[in-house]
Amino acid sequence: MKVIAASEIHGSAELDDKALKAALSRYLSSPPRRIDRLIFQALLGAALLKEQVRSDCGLYLASRHPARPTMGALLDAVCVQQRQPKPFEFVNSVSNAAGFHVAQQLGLEGPNLFVGAGPRVWPQLQRLAALDLADGLVSQALLIVVEDLGDFRVQAVLLERGEASAPAADFAALTASVDVKRLDL
Repeated sequence: MKVIAASEIHGSAELDDKALKAALSRYLSSPPRRIDRLIFQALLGAALLKEQVRSDCGLYLASRHPARPTMGALLDAVCVQQRQPKPFEFVNSVSNAAGFHVAQQLGLEGPNLFVGAGPRVWPQLQRLAALDLADGLVSQALLIVVEDLGDFRVQAVLLERGEASAPAADFAALTASVDVKRLDL
């Protein structure tokens, strides 16, 4: 696979959703409303690469967990208070909500996968993308990893079909040959 473009965003834990929305507004003309932190972060990582993305691109998104505040509110409502969750909490708790919004904002029509991120997430995402690229199902693959353990980091890589090679072990190895767009918030 050939790396076309990459982005990396670092942000402070103190950065609230309003600030994330303001940052996203610089890259997207009409960001969605009523979304959670994970969705903001995934959108921001993808938005930095949107100029190079084609509509038949596949999306392969990974995070260790959904947005914690959203899941916490949902679990509190259902398990502790024994009431119906708010629509916002319920819809955004579904693991593919972030992928849906990224695909919608970038006009992606390819496969849309969300996987739980483990310690070797980059090789896993590359293998999934390689299958779809090799089958001709997509002409590009957008891989996004969101890490939000206090301060957050979003890494995104846009790939297209190229010479077969072993998957890179991590983001740094995968993007060694390209200029990574960086954003610090």
